[in-house]
Amino acid sequence: MNDKSKPTRKDKKLRHNEYYGTQPVLDDLYQKATRRNSFSKLMPTITSDENILLAFRNIKGNKGSKTSACDNVNIKDIERMEQSYFLNEVKRRFQNYQPKKVRRKEIPKPNGKTRPLGIPSMWDRIIQQCILQVLEPICEAQFCNRSYGFRPNRSAKHAIADSTKKINQQNLTYVVDVDIKGFFDEVNHTKLMRQIWTLGIQDKQLLVIIRKILKAPVQMPDGTTMFPTKGTPQGGILSPLLANINLNEFDWWISKQWETFKARRVKSRYRDGIWSNDPVTAVLSKHSNMKPMYIVRYADDFKIFTNTRSNAEKIFKACQMWLEERLKLYISTDKSKVTNLKKQESEFLGFSLKAVKKGKRKNGKTRYIAETHVSQKALKKTKQDLAKQVKKIQKSPNSIKAIKGITLYNSIVIGKHNYYRIATHVSLDFNKMALELDCMMYNRFPKRVRRGKSNTNGYTNIGKYAGEDKGIKPYLKSKMMRYLMKCPILPISYVSHKNPVMKKQAINKYTSEGRALIHKNLADITEIELKWLRENPVINERTTVEYNDNRVSLYVAQKGKCSVTGEKLLPWEMHCHHKQLWSETKDDSYKNLTIIKPSVHRLIHTTKKETINQLLNELKLNEEQLDRLNKLRKLVKNEEICI
Repeated sequence: MNDKSKPTRKDKKLRHNEYYGTQPVLDDLYQKATRRNSFSKLMPTITSDENILLAFRNIKGNKGSKTSACDNVNIKDIERMEQSYFLNEVKRRFQNYQPKKVRRKEIPKPNGKTRPLGIPSMWDRIIQQCILQVLEPICEAQFCNRSYGFRPNRSAKHAIADSTKKINQQNLTYVVDVDIKGFFDEVNHTKLMRQIWTLGIQDKQLLVIIRKILKAPVQMPDGTTMFPTKGTPQGGILSPLLANINLNEFDWWISKQWETFKARRVKSRYRDGIWSNDPVTAVLSKHSNMKPMYIVRYADDFKIFTNTRSNAEKIFKACQMWLEERLKLYISTDKSKVTNLKKQESEFLGFSLKAVKKGKRKNGKTRYIAETHVSQKALKKTKQDLAKQVKKIQKSPNSIKAIKGITLYNSIVIGKHNYYRIATHVSLDFNKMALELDCMMYNRFPKRVRRGKSNTNGYTNIGKYAGEDKGIKPYLKSKMMRYLMKCPILPISYVSHKNPVMKKQAINKYTSEGRALIHKNLADITEIELKWLRENPVINERTTVEYNDNRVSLYVAQKGKCSVTGEKLLPWEMHCHHKQLWSETKDDSYKNLTIIKPSVHRLIHTTKKETINQLLNELKLNEEQLDRLNKLRKLVKNEEICI
């Protein structure tokens, strides 16, 4: 199966790479890594101005950027810094890197236990992001194709699609479930550093920094300090990549047992430019006693598919021994097992998989296909989340809080639908909880009162509260829609199945051909214009790193045009104006800035009649342009201009 979905118009991180001109550098690293080159001088790339500013850009959009660690510094504190000071400070910290304490926070799990989350300081997060941006293309070129977690352009739906393919097309109905005990807390540092070196990352200064990140002191909730000797902190920006590096060796070991096994007399082949080992595995299945096995992994959660119980039990034992001997990782005997999918279900990423009979194959054997459900744990968690939101809405009926609560409730429903709709029986699963939630809302919400007409107003004001852009439009076809304060409450049961699709192998953010499938390059702004903006930031005593970053974004968003006249401006001809006076607000946020023509900028701020008349004669504004100008004058507390 191939992913036939429409290409995404804009990938945010790829767009950020364009803003700061780093994409050619990352593409070059990827190409060298595919040729198994080694990299001994990565630090100049990591500490370049463009890479540091790109790290700031990628971090500031994260929700967690507003969360501070032990030093009480968050992204808002860094945004207000002058750009050259910020760049020099990051480079200074790289020179003699000493990580700050990581704040430990316990996150509750559905089973009543807690998951330890490590929150690094904001400066450490920026440093980790700088490293991640450079290491990712090197690692992506060498990662196994069956790994789907924490990787660009890969997701849980691709892992589920791969799992169902193993059952539907390859008739592999035995699965080896392996659960690693506390994986993120058990990663062996010495082994991990050797694996990083093996991938070709051989810059010794960088390796010292990575080792220091792994051994950063952790401040526990009770105030004590812990010095870790193993593990990668969950919550660190670099941790998911390091975890994938650690398990990549295991992925390839499983893959080379069957899927990518190299035979002497039978050669692999390229079909439509894509490598295929099908001729080899076809011969092996007929003329060898080798065990067919395919891994599907998402972070530390993985399954190995095979065809018989005997093979599955041998694979299970071999995996247990390999993980213990090579990676020093131990499995949980309670949670790890061999499952016959024809008789039992197996849980994976919130779904339960089972193989059910479906007619006959061409060879006369019984055909089995994958039947997928939303797992019981996921159903219980979904019901708890929605019931909790219903109770919050009940506490403040007929108020703005209720409207916000309904919007949040609807967003949870849409999110659950978007994730679980690839389950074949998703509608049946959600129907079970729909009646209970409906009864709860009936008992807790105010009853509908009719005074001449219904107190609901049909579908006319839907966009005012939830917005069609949030995915609400498909639900409006139903006549059975509950309303509160004229706001629709989306039913959890109204969901249709969508087939999970495999990832297109051609999709790749580090090749121009692969990027074309997921992202459209900038058409209105040239690389020369972006380069000038990068190399010529506004520098004065009040200019911040946030201001210069948003200045680039605005120029691209406005297609280089003045927001008043609509005239195309070259970067060296435009001004970036604060809508509300900076002297009063100190606000350099995106929403408080706009790109305008210099003469328009003068006209916004001037109060002299002679200057106003001179500029009006020069600009010759029409009625619509004058209206835009007056709105900006009003924001800086100047009188409107009348003609």
